[in-house]
Amino acid sequence: MKHLALVLALTRLLQKDRPLYFVDTHAGAGRYGLPADGEAQDGIHRLWPQRRELAELRPWLDLLLPDNPGKELQHYLGSPVLAARLLRPQDPLFLLEKVPGIAQELRQALAGREQTSILQEDAYRFLHRPAPPAAGRGLVLVDPAFEAANEWELLAEALIAALQHWSLASFLVWYPIKIRGKISRLLLQLQAHSALQSAELLWEADAGQERLRGSGLLILRPVWGFVEPLAAALSRMGPLLALQGEWSVQLRGLPQLARRTHAPSETLGKKRK
Repeated sequence: MKHLALVLALTRLLQKDRPLYFVDTHAGAGRYGLPADGEAQDGIHRLWPQRRELAELRPWLDLLLPDNPGKELQHYLGSPVLAARLLRPQDPLFLLEKVPGIAQELRQALAGREQTSILQEDAYRFLHRPAPPAAGRGLVLVDPAFEAANEWELLAEALIAALQHWSLASFLVWYPIKIRGKISRLLLQLQAHSALQSAELLWEADAGQERLRGSGLLILRPVWGFVEPLAAALSRMGPLLALQGEWSVQLRGLPQLARRTHAPSETLGKKRK
């Protein structure tokens, strides 16, 4: 979901000639080998065999073709490499990866690309700073691992700080759908500072257990014309990823209103059996 959203947002932004920078706060290695089993079996491996019929997903899936000339999907591209393939040579990349070994793999994946800064820094501290020294608009992808006990709190504080001094940046923030309470608190905290939108894809019904049931994306300062194709693409993904025939896609628009606790929603998907 997050990589699809990233590609669609960058494609829209690049329709204008104005300068653009990209920040990835949790960059990773950039390129990965894909086993036939594992997490990918219930994700990208379900989409890849039908890629030719999935027109809404082609802007993303077609970027994987040069690394997968055969029939099977053997290599997957992370957000830094996807962004690098779309951006113009003059568009700067700021990629944060704290783990030294992974940062070195990322350097190898992007070897030869100019205007690329790979920083072994803490993502949340970086977001508290002024915007990168790059002219023009920015797109920031925030994709935490959600492993720390206080991850949601750190995320909220960093986004609020970034909204105040990254005035020309749009933000895509991925989150796992497990416990609704944490998501709701994050939304309310951010609503006090900015209007926002959220998009969610669920591939399993809520069974009252703490397990991953779907993915969500917070969109701060949405890119014009981006949300509609994202919704259409997620609606194509839903039935292919559904674990027991049940899936849903939901978009919500949340105004900047500190005391508001509810917002209208539009359900685009529905249960399918």
